[in-house]
Amino acid sequence: MSDVRSCPVCGAEVAKENIQCDRCGYSLNGSTEKIGIIDKNDSGSISVSGDRGKSRLTLTKGPLKGEVFYLEDFPVSIGREPSCDIFLNNMTVSREHALIENIDGQILVSDRDSLNGTWVDGKCVDQAELYDGSLLQIGTFSMRFSGA
Repeated sequence: MSDVRSCPVCGAEVAKENIQCDRCGYSLNGSTEKIGIIDKNDSGSISVSGDRGKSRLTLTKGPLKGEVFYLEDFPVSIGREPSCDIFLNNMTVSREHALIENIDGQILVSDRDSLNGTWVDGKCVDQAELYDGSLLQIGTFSMRFSGA
């Protein structure tokens, strides 16, 4: 008998004794059924694969470490609310935590009155420009911005 199982949400391997997926945070208590992953391409704002020349956020810390979100259509919402363009399902993230906009060629991130703040390169900001290599922190998630 195998000591691991697959998370029905993200497909990651999870030890049988774990009650939560380490990668996406999905609760594995009780019976679960496999559900389809939401295709962020449908929203037009985010895709998880795309051209290397496009602006993107790469998660460097947190349950979704390694995921890449390509910023295609602005504005891009980030938060714990499932309708956000970048959905970060963690209690350290506010429902509507931050907004990324392209204003006259500048990529700006704005805090949306979140409880834990929006951090860029180690500073808590109300609004800041993202440059190639900027580190954006939302709750327990850290993301590296790569500009086009």
